Amino acid sequence: MPLFKHLKNIFVLIPFIIVVLAVLAVMSGWLWRTPPVPPRPQAVTLTTVNTREAQSSYEVIGLLEADQKVDLLARVSGFLVGLDFAEGDKVVKGQALFRIEPEQYEAAVDAAEGALLSAQANFTKAELDFNRTQDLFNKRTAPKSDLDAAQAVLDVTRAAIKTSEATLAQARLNLSYAEIKAPFAGEISDTPFSEGHLLGPESGILATLVSLDPILVNFGLSDKFMAATRLGQGVLPGQNLENMTFRLKINGDTFYPEPGELVYVAPLVDKNTDTIKLKVKFPNPKGILRPNQSVTVAIEAKVPPKALLLPKPLVMSNNQGRFVFQAVMAPARGAPEGSPPYLQAKMTYVKLGREYENGYEVLEGVKEGEEIISLGLMASGAMLREGMPVVVQPAPDAAGSEAKGPASPNAAQ
Repeated sequence: MPLFKHLKNIFVLIPFIIVVLAVLAVMSGWLWRTPPVPPRPQAVTLTTVNTREAQSSYEVIGLLEADQKVDLLARVSGFLVGLDFAEGDKVVKGQALFRIEPEQYEAAVDAAEGALLSAQANFTKAELDFNRTQDLFNKRTAPKSDLDAAQAVLDVTRAAIKTSEATLAQARLNLSYAEIKAPFAGEISDTPFSEGHLLGPESGILATLVSLDPILVNFGLSDKFMAATRLGQGVLPGQNLENMTFRLKINGDTFYPEPGELVYVAPLVDKNTDTIKLKVKFPNPKGILRPNQSVTVAIEAKVPPKALLLPKPLVMSNNQGRFVFQAVMAPARGAPEGSPPYLQAKMTYVKLGREYENGYEVLEGVKEGEEIISLGLMASGAMLREGMPVVVQPAPDAAGSEAKGPASPNAAQ
């Protein structure tokens, strides 16, 4: 019984003993804790901030149209007796394209020429009769009424000549219409007609002829854009239309090799769209561009302005503003007093100006010639932080090989 009583007391003391041992273990670990090991420095690459050409452009959708375009129509009636082209051919100015049977129009010319000769003969006779009557009237052997009648006949035959000349001109014109020629050089479309078809003014469009070189792009710019541009305050600062260049994107980021020339600016704003119509002419000797093709017009400055630029990927932001990282010498955070300084990452807040395609204009925070961190902003999936130790390495292309692993903190000094 006494032995059981002693065992019971020991079991009561076990929890207390366990707590005391745990406290001693914690205190032992605190007393013998090793000092923190500074984090491994992050390898970074620096780039110099300098003044560069500020690239900027404005893009708008445009539609290509032929510089010259004509729908070929039949102006006289007759059977089609000749097609002097292949569909899709390149044709030269003055080339015959469609030939309508000419015989009836040749006959009309012959008849008109005969009528003119007859009218001229009648006029000659009337002129002789008038001269004889006038001579007799002057000798007072013919009454005034005979002279008036001769004058009237002379006037009628003179008018008949005019009428015959007009009829002949119209007959010759109709004969010329029997052959439809290309009014300018270009490419011709297909045609729904073939030899033997009866053509006439009611037949509609026989074919379409377009001139492809040069070619125009038609697009509109908002009236506000145009007003700001005229003031030199548009998306391309300090530029007006005369100092801009126009390029075409024809497929994604593929640019047409030739720049365009501004040839037309509408004098009025389209009240339905609040835009001003512009036309830009592009050389197209190889026929790469085609009418009715949709393209993107990129408007750029001929001479880009210069600005102190920060590359866009290097500018970050938080709730305090926009910043970049620089590498500076400073004591490591949490290091004992007297520890050597480390090269550390520093967040430098910046004031930005205009945004360009190749960077942000920096107004305050970073000066010309200063360096910022360009590579090494991410380490093991986490972003570089303020105060993290860094070691500077040359860019891979500058070193001629891949960047090496980070050196020791002391080496960064």
